[in-house]
Amino acid sequence: MVVGPRRDEIPRLAEQYFTERGVQVELVRLDGSVELAPLVGLAERIVDLVQSGETLRANGLVEVAEITRSTARLIVNRASMKTEHAAVNELVDEMKKALHAAPRGAQP
Repeated sequence: MVVGPRRDEIPRLAEQYFTERGVQVELVRLDGSVELAPLVGLAERIVDLVQSGETLRANGLVEVAEITRSTARLIVNRASMKTEHAAVNELVDEMKKALHAAPRGAQP
């Protein structure tokens, strides 16, 4: 299973966003806790994927713009759906249970 954001898309989306607004920026790729970059003087602003914004607020940051919305999808190829039907359905059921059990703020 492959999980995670398409990290190569974030710089492209950020560049497109700022270009459309006529803002010249230098994009620097950081991995890990990017919300620390403004705190240590590495950047004035950051572009990051956030779910609730709690980590941003905990570090004294404020969301000033939403560049785009994203969703998480579970994708299963047709062969696996046929050959591993029970296992796939079990995984889907477990994910649904986890979503329903999660605190309200943690859900997308």
